Amino acid sequence: MVNRQSIFCQARMALLLLLTALPLVTALPLVAQGKPSAPPDPEAIATSKIKDLRLTLTVQETNRKELKKIGGSFATSYGGKEMNVFYKFPNKARFEGKILGAAVMMVYNGDMKMYKTPLTGTQKKDITGNPGQKQNLMDLGIFALDYIQTDYKPVYQRTDKGLYVFKMEQRNTDNRSHEIVWVNPKTALIEKRLSYNGDNVQQKEIRYVKPREIRPGIWLPTRIEVYNTEGKLGFAQSVDNAKVNLGVEDKLFDF
Repeated sequence: MVNRQSIFCQARMALLLLLTALPLVTALPLVAQGKPSAPPDPEAIATSKIKDLRLTLTVQETNRKELKKIGGSFATSYGGKEMNVFYKFPNKARFEGKILGAAVMMVYNGDMKMYKTPLTGTQKKDITGNPGQKQNLMDLGIFALDYIQTDYKPVYQRTDKGLYVFKMEQRNTDNRSHEIVWVNPKTALIEKRLSYNGDNVQQKEIRYVKPREIRPGIWLPTRIEVYNTEGKLGFAQSVDNAKVNLGVEDKLFDF
């Protein structure tokens, strides 16, 4: 005859074992999500493979009404059909094209900036201590070693669906404007970027989408989309004719 007290004791023991194991079971999804046990090293994620780059940014969609909600200058800044871009390591960039039919050019070489428009002529400016005034590979969605070592300090925030989220704080300045970027550690590409002003108010969102591996281990987005804070698309451009590590002349960055 089965001892009822023995059965009761066995059942109680089984229940205690189940309750003891429950915290381990509920913790399993955190492991499955790949949450790192220690903050990731941004310099180990950032690419240093791009020594030079040239490409063309071509406008695909424009909504000036939505762009104006970001700021009046944005509607003008994105007024051109094409922009030719040149980059050379370290920290050299050149952007040239036409805005509203007028030729414009911006050149960045270290902490110096030169811009040329029909209204201003040629102007040179020392932007030491103002990294937010530079344009660099971050504007192309590339998480690159050169600007995170010189201009931006990536501060790890969290991991979101396999992407590392960093707060990009400007170095060597008291300017509190910053970027929040979602970085794919497999491609060293920024997939999403939120821009904040010094009062911590979001200004815009940029998405870098449809990535393509143009050379082994070197990825670029093929489309860049700019949204206002209402989530409305204001601007989209394609990344065309990209050529990497085939040589770019130094004189393109001379003032």
